[in-house]
Amino acid sequence: MISCQGRKIPSSETELTENALECKGHKTAVSLLCLNCGECFIPLIPVAVGGIASGLAGLGYMSWCSFKECCTNQYIPADFTLLDTTLKTKLYGQHLAHETVLHALKGHFEDTNPKKALAMSFHGLPGSGKNYMANFIVDALYKNGANSSYVHFYKGRLHFPADGNIAEYQRNLRDEITKYLQVCKRSIFIFDEVDKIPEGTLNILVPFLDYNPKLQNIDPTEAIFIFLSNTGGSAMAQHLLQLWQAGKKRDETTLADFESLLAIGAFNEKGGFHKSDTIETSLIDHYVPFLPLEEIHVEKCIIDAFLKRGVTPSNEMIQETMTHVTFGPSPHKLYSNAGCKRLDQKASAIKQKFSSRRNSKL
Repeated sequence: MISCQGRKIPSSETELTENALECKGHKTAVSLLCLNCGECFIPLIPVAVGGIASGLAGLGYMSWCSFKECCTNQYIPADFTLLDTTLKTKLYGQHLAHETVLHALKGHFEDTNPKKALAMSFHGLPGSGKNYMANFIVDALYKNGANSSYVHFYKGRLHFPADGNIAEYQRNLRDEITKYLQVCKRSIFIFDEVDKIPEGTLNILVPFLDYNPKLQNIDPTEAIFIFLSNTGGSAMAQHLLQLWQAGKKRDETTLADFESLLAIGAFNEKGGFHKSDTIETSLIDHYVPFLPLEEIHVEKCIIDAFLKRGVTPSNEMIQETMTHVTFGPSPHKLYSNAGCKRLDQKASAIKQKFSSRRNSKL
């Protein structure tokens, strides 16, 4: 409860400010809970001018950032140990993506004077883990995860549905990104379904991704841009199959085996990066391959889906779920056509089926 002009005001009617304010004739330079009224004071915290220095440390807990998310290390801890552990235990069959993304992010955060924003493009068949990776990154970098005010998601078919509105989309993107970067230089922008975004739309990002950008009132060099696309997924599966036929094991493949293939594919295939200035001017720092998943990886996804529902699956439950997964290309059929996509729903239905079967026997 705070006193204001003779009346008691509950904290719900207060708002926070970091500005110095006049309070009963004494100037204070600390963050206070200030009322929406002309005269206010906090009787429990009288701070005279001469006592400011000694009182600041004790009053630190009252700062604005104790109550509201700020663009500071407190809210952007960038926990790379957490990210590494999460990728080791929850992302299957993606040693190249794990290594590339972890090193790229650590390097970007440790650089005290980056020359450009970090831009990564994730490529792979549906269900190979691109969205999982993006979510793991957000959870490790930001205290509030996907709920952070500094995390911004764009989805191709949702935010850019019409080919005829490219100019409008570009204008909105430019204005929104500028506004978000003015609030926090460490913002992250994630574009999903890039292959569904109208061609040319993403050219507006070039000034934000360029080296030593000259933009008024903002500095985008500490920001992160991530693009998710199915583009190149089929070509990558064919190339991985060729490497396998040549005797190269999956975990022996390197980024060099796929990166140029993905860059060329993204530039030439229809979608947001088709003939894009973003690619042509070499502003994507890392093309990250998400390899097609094999049966051993899909089985781990199935087990996870059941465990998430409090069930330790029997081999029969796993095999029944696996019947819903198709593999290709012919004749070897090594890779899941849809990765681990839709397995959650299948596991949920099969759990109910086996539960009903047990109950009927009672």
